[in-house]
Amino acid sequence: MRSIAAPTASLHAKRTLPALSGAPASRPARAGETTSWSGRTEWECIIHSVELILASASPRRRELLSKAGFTFACDPVDVDERVRRGERPVAYVRRLARAKARAAALRHPCAVVVGADTAVILRGHILGKPEDAADAARMLGLLSGRWHEVLTGVAVARDRRLLDAVASTRVLFATLSREEIEWYVSSGEPGDKAGAYGIQGLAARFVERVDGSCSNVVGLPVAEVYRLLSRLDEAGSLRGLRASSPEP
Repeated sequence: MRSIAAPTASLHAKRTLPALSGAPASRPARAGETTSWSGRTEWECIIHSVELILASASPRRRELLSKAGFTFACDPVDVDERVRRGERPVAYVRRLARAKARAAALRHPCAVVVGADTAVILRGHILGKPEDAADAARMLGLLSGRWHEVLTGVAVARDRRLLDAVASTRVLFATLSREEIEWYVSSGEPGDKAGAYGIQGLAARFVERVDGSCSNVVGLPVAEVYRLLSRLDEAGSLRGLRASSPEP
């Protein structure tokens, strides 16, 4: 049985969506009434307190969102992260973020959900999480002495509305010796990270310059998340929500 952190009622200490109460728990859908992806009626979602769900198991994303003042629960989802033939990096991270948000929205039809996916891009090629120590060493060798790009796709959804964005940050690595690469790989830190490094950890010593959002490199562009949540709220997220953009 999967575990979910304790649910909460607000999105942000300084910005909350209203929670309506005192209405009956459910009633039959009326003619013309919108239903959610899960089959919940608009009325059923309106009467529930709004929760924020992070569809990720990443401790780094949890920490970033928490430090930014958000109150949320976590419910990781599994999606196929294989790159499709001919798929470009921006389209790849956007697709996975949207897929994660949709999957979490099915589980939590009356909540606002956040999905995200991060990839390291070098000369147009996607560097995901390393398969093993040898693969991690290979990736670090490729990044050594070069600029690369970190992309994070973010999607927020509630009921039938979904908004997304992609954040980009450029990072310059120092030239690494074989001994430095072997030392870092032996630390075990690269194993679960896109591009085989974590800027917030031991690999910080290898980073010479960062052009853009540092939180994006860690795994979640917090300012982008807040902007999307604000748009979702202003668009009337407590009513019948509709998809705002076509399928990728």
